Amino acid sequence: MAIESLSEETAASPALSSTAGPSVKAPRAYVIGMPIASAGLWMALLAPALVVLAIKISEITTPETRAGALSLVAGVGAVIALLANPFFGRLSDRTTSRFGMRKPWIVGGSLIGLGALFFLGLAGDVAGVLGAWVVAQLGFNAALAALVATLPDQAAPAERGRLSGLIGMTLPIGLVAAAYFAQLFDNAFQMAVVPGIVGTALAIGFAFTFKDRVLTERPAPLNLKEIVGSFYFDPRLHPGLGWAWLTKFMVYVGYCAGLLYLPYFFADQLHVAEENIASLVFQATLVSSAGTVVTSIAGGLISDRIGKRKTLVIASSLIIMAGLIVIAMSPGTDQVLVGQAIVGLGLGCFGAVDVALIADLLPTDQTENAKTFGVFNIAQALPQSIVPAVAFPVIALGGYPALFLGGAAVGIIGAVLVTRIKGVK
Repeated sequence: MAIESLSEETAASPALSSTAGPSVKAPRAYVIGMPIASAGLWMALLAPALVVLAIKISEITTPETRAGALSLVAGVGAVIALLANPFFGRLSDRTTSRFGMRKPWIVGGSLIGLGALFFLGLAGDVAGVLGAWVVAQLGFNAALAALVATLPDQAAPAERGRLSGLIGMTLPIGLVAAAYFAQLFDNAFQMAVVPGIVGTALAIGFAFTFKDRVLTERPAPLNLKEIVGSFYFDPRLHPGLGWAWLTKFMVYVGYCAGLLYLPYFFADQLHVAEENIASLVFQATLVSSAGTVVTSIAGGLISDRIGKRKTLVIASSLIIMAGLIVIAMSPGTDQVLVGQAIVGLGLGCFGAVDVALIADLLPTDQTENAKTFGVFNIAQALPQSIVPAVAFPVIALGGYPALFLGGAAVGIIGAVLVTRIKGVK
């Protein structure tokens, strides 16, 4: 974890035209459209991650090799997401298109991701699934990096908690929508492509509803040092951002431990019939998202009102981990649903307040917002690579409960680390 100094480029930062500086209230069209676009992109990206990859790999592998194949595809895809989000965020910060800094990436990334989903649905071997998933991660992460960067571009600090709450709702809404589409169809192609089409349409529609920031001076060409700098920042210069990154990373290690292997937990631990797994995943996602939506809105509003982001981050992180413990100890599907509901209650508040906390900690020059958010996306994407890497031996030794309990322990440690952040309540 590291963060490149943002102050080095401040004196020579390119001139910037903005319709909504950090002291200006965000336009109504943006407040409505941005969360809808975010939910659409998450739906398109999460449909494969939640159900399609597991089902597609089950179709083209054997029961003995499917867990290893899923770990390979999910792990490599997560590494690509880890690299793509900050890199494309950096390019977005430097884009001089007359249409704006963010719009070209939202539109282009969405279309590339959608095209990859078609190939994913048609793939006939693990290599084809892997290649399509890599391209999908590249496209959708480019779009997401630019989309999230519009928050500090467009919203004043006093309303970031509220808007972050709305954004925090989009991941669970995307999960529910992805799971809903999955249980409507009986083949992986439709499960992947239909939510991809809908999500891409929503993202592109949003891109034409707001007036983007426009660079009026062309920045200097990227050199190797700056390219490498897309993936880190220096915690010695911005220690608050460093501790916030580590907290987010550890909380998502715990969350991913329970999310990625839920279909196999149903099948191998609880002995659910394969034809019922998609429906159960949808139910689990639905109950989780119901709690997430409620606490996402409430968490964002409360954090704006009381001005205490860290307290809410700690409390919400502990609630997520409590839900994982319930799932790990579940003797049947009903208890899993209870655990998922608890996870959702914590995740909603965490997602809302975490984004607002990061926005409050951003350097004041505002020249690399997308890059900085992209570095924080590493904290969310990296666990998707690390968890599959360690899950296989952990499951072999202690089963899925050991994986879930281990993830919960890591998340609890992460919740404590947020107390090290200074300068923000």
